[in-house]
Amino acid sequence: MARKSKTEPVRRFLMEAYAQAEQSQEKLARTEEYEKAAMVKGFKDVLFRAIELCGEEKPKEDKIDNR
Repeated sequence: MARKSKTEPVRRFLMEAYAQAEQSQEKLARTEEYEKAAMVKGFKDVLFRAIELCGEEKPKEDKIDNR
């Protein structure tokens, strides 16, 4: 029986937040609100790092085979 990944829902949420932040940054840049766009870019960097930390989790069967 396969185990459910505990990080996958978090990863999906972070990816959705990243996509929304990217849209917000583009909108702010078009309206020439550069300071706010820079702040959103910093937030996007944090989201990207959090997504990296979630990583790609291998199924348990793969972990056993690699021993």
